[in-house]
Amino acid sequence: MLNFRDLGAHYRKVREARGYSMGDVTSDNLNKSQVSRFENGTQMLLLDGFMHAINGLNMTVSEFFLTIGNFEVGNLQIFGEKLQELITAQDIDGLKAMIIRKPRTNEKKIFNIKVKCAIRELSGQNLLTDEEGQFIDKYLTDCEEWTMFDTTVFSMCLEALDTELVYHLGLQLIEKNTFYKTLPYNAQIVKRTLVNVYVYMIFRGCFVYAEEFEKQLSTLLKPTDTDEKITIQFF
Repeated sequence: MLNFRDLGAHYRKVREARGYSMGDVTSDNLNKSQVSRFENGTQMLLLDGFMHAINGLNMTVSEFFLTIGNFEVGNLQIFGEKLQELITAQDIDGLKAMIIRKPRTNEKKIFNIKVKCAIRELSGQNLLTDEEGQFIDKYLTDCEEWTMFDTTVFSMCLEALDTELVYHLGLQLIEKNTFYKTLPYNAQIVKRTLVNVYVYMIFRGCFVYAEEFEKQLSTLLKPTDTDEKITIQFF
């Protein structure tokens, strides 16, 4: 059994593997100092605080405790690195082999959708189910404040979403995520996501929508954002 020190350390592993900063999981009911002491093993959270900490990970309590003893989130991080390699190599068969059979957790479901979206984008073959489309639609629309994890999910799952939804979620990303303006790494992820949305609209012939994102990007991109600028100029 885990003692509270081990539980806090495990919580930190799950948080970091999901791409959340300590600030991302805080709320009016849980501050960064409390999270830090919990993760460092110097203070246990009360039940209410612990529930808010789990909620900050966008997980249920059951999903969190299922990761103990078999740290699936860490495995998914490794799978994510492999996924990027296969996308770069355009290895369709390799991508198909990455699909997890009978995914039970939200993380595994999201991973499968990422893989299938990559396959659809690279080959045109659509392996996505209606259930998966509904799941990722609900997941993204239910997020009141996106973390960088959620932004990356949006960027990689465009193929599973309706064009109108992509348009509105893209605009919301610009409007409601203020933290990226002060954090360079986060800002880069947001800008690349918006460029992906721009290209997505071009490929679907939604040029009015594409023009809106091009206008937004003209104010967000800096002279150093050369890759993003080249992509826009190319299209």
